[in-house]
Amino acid sequence: MISIFGATGPTGFHLARELREKGKAVRVISRSRDHLERRFADLEVDKVAADATDPEATLRAIEGAELVYDCIGLPAAQMHLHPVTAGNIARAIGQTGARCIQVSSAWAYLPLTRSPIDETHPREGGGAWVRYRREAEDVLQRAGAAILHLPDFYGPEAHTGPLQLALMDAAAGRAMNWVGGAGVGREYIYVPDAAALAARLADHAKASGERWMLPGAGALTGREVAEIAGRHLGRTIKLRAAGPLLLRLVSLFKPELRGFLQMVPDYVKPVAHDASKLRGLIGDWQLTPYETGIARTLDWIAARPRPA
Repeated sequence: MISIFGATGPTGFHLARELREKGKAVRVISRSRDHLERRFADLEVDKVAADATDPEATLRAIEGAELVYDCIGLPAAQMHLHPVTAGNIARAIGQTGARCIQVSSAWAYLPLTRSPIDETHPREGGGAWVRYRREAEDVLQRAGAAILHLPDFYGPEAHTGPLQLALMDAAAGRAMNWVGGAGVGREYIYVPDAAALAARLADHAKASGERWMLPGAGALTGREVAEIAGRHLGRTIKLRAAGPLLLRLVSLFKPELRGFLQMVPDYVKPVAHDASKLRGLIGDWQLTPYETGIARTLDWIAARPRPA
């Protein structure tokens, strides 16, 4: 049995499906039973409602599992709870003997000192969000977990992230807001690809206790995103590039943006991700090209029910 915490989020959602396709028994875990029923109505999985901030509920949720995935992605107001949930999972795997894989982000390596990023990049400094993520990773790594560092992702089921939010703008007919210069290239990963790579680690016990960088699909600029989206939608997409000063002004009217401001100095820089260590463990892979992934994402956005 493989247990997935944060199963209703984008990486957990796709990971559950990937593991089931590989014939694995899967337990999906989230705080809301109703949410689990809706999200996995079409998939044969064990559904368990548990709050990972509760140590006893966390232990009960993984009993009988030989592998646990931590795919928890907390909202801005709860970022400080990442070390709490990681600590509870670490104690639970210590009691049960289960292996663990945490699906995290590349934030732990901010502020950037070089590109491409690999596992040897410094993990020092940064804002509160960075430190919470880093602390959570360290707690689990000390407990023997493998830590996966994802580039910013986009795709079906994703609801945030610089590229995903820009595509939501484009799909809605708005000017596409873009963090940083229109010509700055950064790497992204299509979220089903990230889940497929995470699933492959289930068969590699040697990954335990190590950090692993996942790949991006190559440099992509805001200008290229607008061009790809425009070709798919059949219309010109306007691009509004925003630097740190403009974003700070916008945050005066959009409180949800304020927490992200600590990340902006690194999000206006070009970045690539070096996944050669992971390739040495699991072999090569094929990633979805941006042209295909962006088109599928725009179609998913268009097909979603609109709020009443």
